[in-house]
Amino acid sequence: AVARGRRRRPVRAANSVLPHRAEAPEVAIAATAAPAQGMGRLRVEGNRLVDEQGRTALPRGIAFGGLSKVPRSPDGSTHKSGMVFYDHKEVSFVGRPCALSELDEHLGRLQEWGFTLLRLLVTWEAVEHAGPGKYDQKYLAYLRAVCERAHTFGFSVIIDPHQDCWSRWTGGDGAPGWTLEAAGLMVDPLLHNQGAAFLHQEHVKATSEPLPYMSWPANYDRFACATMMSLFWAGDRLAPGVRPMLRGCEGTPLQELLQGNFIRAMAAVAEALRGVPSVLAFETMNEPHPGWLGVEDLERVTPGPITSGVSPFKQLRDGNAAWVDEKCLWERARVWNSERKAVVDPKRFRCEDWMGECFAPFVQRYAAAIRAVLPDVALVVCPPAFGPESQKAFPGSLPPASIWAPHFYDGMLLMGKQWNPDVGMEEVKPGEKLFGFVPAPPIRPVIGLKEKIEAYKRQMTWKGELYGTAPVPILLGEIGIPFDIGPARDAWALGQAEQAIDAHLRAMEELFLPFCWWNYTPENSHKHGDGWNGEDLSIFCKEDGGGRGLRALVRPALLLCAGTPVRQSFDLAAGSYRCEFQADGTGASVFFVPRLHFRREAGAAVSASPGCDVAWDEEAQRLTCRPKGPGLVVLELQQRGR
Repeated sequence: AVARGRRRRPVRAANSVLPHRAEAPEVAIAATAAPAQGMGRLRVEGNRLVDEQGRTALPRGIAFGGLSKVPRSPDGSTHKSGMVFYDHKEVSFVGRPCALSELDEHLGRLQEWGFTLLRLLVTWEAVEHAGPGKYDQKYLAYLRAVCERAHTFGFSVIIDPHQDCWSRWTGGDGAPGWTLEAAGLMVDPLLHNQGAAFLHQEHVKATSEPLPYMSWPANYDRFACATMMSLFWAGDRLAPGVRPMLRGCEGTPLQELLQGNFIRAMAAVAEALRGVPSVLAFETMNEPHPGWLGVEDLERVTPGPITSGVSPFKQLRDGNAAWVDEKCLWERARVWNSERKAVVDPKRFRCEDWMGECFAPFVQRYAAAIRAVLPDVALVVCPPAFGPESQKAFPGSLPPASIWAPHFYDGMLLMGKQWNPDVGMEEVKPGEKLFGFVPAPPIRPVIGLKEKIEAYKRQMTWKGELYGTAPVPILLGEIGIPFDIGPARDAWALGQAEQAIDAHLRAMEELFLPFCWWNYTPENSHKHGDGWNGEDLSIFCKEDGGGRGLRALVRPALLLCAGTPVRQSFDLAAGSYRCEFQADGTGASVFFVPRLHFRREAGAAVSASPGCDVAWDEEAQRLTCRPKGPGLVVLELQQRGR
């Protein structure tokens, strides 16, 4: 952990300078006060995140933590099977992401590594597992304690209502078990055995084979998840008159029971966090998915790289579900006739504009509910990550004080768990033309590391530009790499991971793109990874000695800019960093300068443009640069001996 409350006097380093360059000549390091390690209270101003002094803020975030998707008691790690998994009401998420007694250790480590923002995973199930309107007050109190402690370490916090594939019983995480029961589904092994979901827990029990890697997203296309997602967004239209099969809720329409209760549960989280200064924003929902909405032909297999391979029609025909009364909800809704094995209304799921008809109204409603409790909180809007909706712009303008937060992963690296710096694949911007008139293919090959980084930048850029009609700040809401690269967990594999991390961060730092890295899981192990569906993306693993890929991950960066960022780059091999920004006056810009790469005692040198006052606090790992007036400022760092 990092010691707090102590500050050494910023180092005077007049003799630690780079050889003279026209852009950044020698400069004395003044003994002015260094900043605190946090970034202070941030807010949205136009298309920027800014601090209390109006400086552009570029936070470095981390998802905390990967195993918060499942309960701590009983342990919901997905490799654990047994009927206790289906006892969904008596669970507790207190202690996710970690016990309060261990929190300082983890926050101190993340602070040491230069992170300033926590994307704190909070599932709907964690809040409302006992039943509709029954909130887990012990968990809400625990959550408040975590956010209060984060404030003492200088972190800002984004509350992430996380979900993947609707719920734990439909192959992911997120919603409480009672939501499935409301739709008439049994929370039972039959969900897996009849093909309505593919569950790690049941796969482990039935076979000695490991879970097929990245098989979980196909659950979006399977019966149980597709049904629940469809009802959440458009139950009133898809199943009019079909009432919940949940005692005490029979008079509530299904869509309202699902969507309304989700929003009210997150408003309860906001109420629990009232007055906690670290809370910067509430996210809408992690990676929303339309379910079967937009499906034009129920007899056609859903196209794309992530699919169950079974058409909705075949899933309906084969009875891929476990119904409480043995009658399919879609039959009650007169979409399907089980006796004739026929679709009665093949057009029911048609939806020409899911973003406009379903997602945008939800975002507005969610924002109003959260801000009724916390009026000044920012809104982080996460768009879909899969399917054609992931390539569509938000319709109209986002709510005031919103942040657009798309996700980005290198598909070849994530799906194949192989890093090749010389070859890659790029997802092409929708509507791009070859030679000005020929539609470009959706995917194109990329050759060479330099072009691979440029391809990363292009993809991050166009995904970031889908925010709608009014510009807002952009935050890369998720990005990360698997650490189980190659056949063995050895120094070679960690070296490959380091190269991949460096390439990703070079792209983001050249774009001055704030991000939330996925993820930090205190319980990560070699055998079970992050403990969820076979993934192993945590930057922390005790068995690897703590942090993984830190040489690439912990790197210098501009955090607060009193002006306009222009250009920055870090050369990991050379141990050199360069940043240019257009100063708007005499305000101080703040940099993270990690001891891992730059130590004065080891010959680290600093140079800056003429007239700049520079203060470097090596213990706090912060450097401030204050120009004498407006103009272009160049700052450089060099660790000698590299």
